[in-house]
Amino acid sequence: MRQRIAEDGYLFFRGLLDPEPIRGLALDTLSALQAEGWLKDGFPPDEAPLEPPARDFKNANFFGGYIALQRHEYFHALVHQPALTAVMRDLIGDDVFSHPRKVGRMVWPTRLGTTPGIYAHQDFVVEGVPDMFTSWIPFVDCPRDLGGLAILTGSQNEGVVARLHRVDLDDDAWATTDYRVGDVLIFHCLTAHAALPNTTERLRLSGDYRWQSAAQPLPADALLPHMHGPVPGWDELSRDWSTGEWVDVPEAVRTVERAGGEIPEFTASRYVRIPPQGQRDREHVVLAGIFNNMQDSFRPEKAVGEDAVIEYRLVSESGTHRWQIQVSGSRCLAVPGGEERADVKITTTLRDYLMITGGKADPVDAFGRGALSVDGDLSIALGQLEWFRD
Repeated sequence: MRQRIAEDGYLFFRGLLDPEPIRGLALDTLSALQAEGWLKDGFPPDEAPLEPPARDFKNANFFGGYIALQRHEYFHALVHQPALTAVMRDLIGDDVFSHPRKVGRMVWPTRLGTTPGIYAHQDFVVEGVPDMFTSWIPFVDCPRDLGGLAILTGSQNEGVVARLHRVDLDDDAWATTDYRVGDVLIFHCLTAHAALPNTTERLRLSGDYRWQSAAQPLPADALLPHMHGPVPGWDELSRDWSTGEWVDVPEAVRTVERAGGEIPEFTASRYVRIPPQGQRDREHVVLAGIFNNMQDSFRPEKAVGEDAVIEYRLVSESGTHRWQIQVSGSRCLAVPGGEERADVKITTTLRDYLMITGGKADPVDAFGRGALSVDGDLSIALGQLEWFRD
């Protein structure tokens, strides 16, 4: 398995897990979503048509349904099925454990307004844990048109790299399949991957589960439920569970607090090659993830009639990073070092910007204390805050 990770960056197991409890989880989830208004009444939950508007994690109307999934005990327990834990123990070691934070995906059809397939990215940039692995598990049969994952083979040996594109299935390096309930896809945290667009009329339901050795530090926020804040804590979520062991971690694990402005560094691996990379390269990768997220979360209905270029100037010890968000009609592009004339320029330190985007600092407060400056059309600077979220 380690040789396959070194060569391809992933492992795929057809039918590794018992599919029946996973199908039960999917049906329970669809029932809860129907009660939340995601699906039309008067139909069996697994046959009910979707009830627009689309809901995703960037919109407030998402969280009633998502909390229902996070309350479901088997959503957290399924990753502890012996067949999967045995694989992860063989791959990582006897001290392997899964993060308490489990990530659910409830992906609407692209035509209803959600993201048209996620840009290629690496999970290390998000979690900051070297040699972490993700196991991706579909809760429903997931043919290509439902928007399953695709893996960029070989990317695990390129280091931490900015990915500014989506999947190109004409490129033989991209691997995907028609997934079935019970299948498991496992990949290294430096393996670039992306979701295909959901071109059906159904929801894609799946889960992301992270694994690591207890010898490595765990970010403290991985101890909390995913989307904690809008999503309540474990005491409330687990109130009706038979046990809380699904979200426990080994006593030996050391946790580290992240202030929100760190740039993760990856210098050595047991599994993949790590080419040398400088601080500026690492900073660029993190910013590429943030601005790609902005591009993907753009809501054209919130920016009707707008034609604007917003330039971000983010200062660090390695120099100034310059990115442009270019909006015209229904189109939004994130461009590193863009050359369009900017209507407004927003300047702050890279650390302050990462803390703002990570929810650790308030942009209005940063402006008030002089940590963030705005040069140009202030109405665009304020208005664009509504273009990318509900």
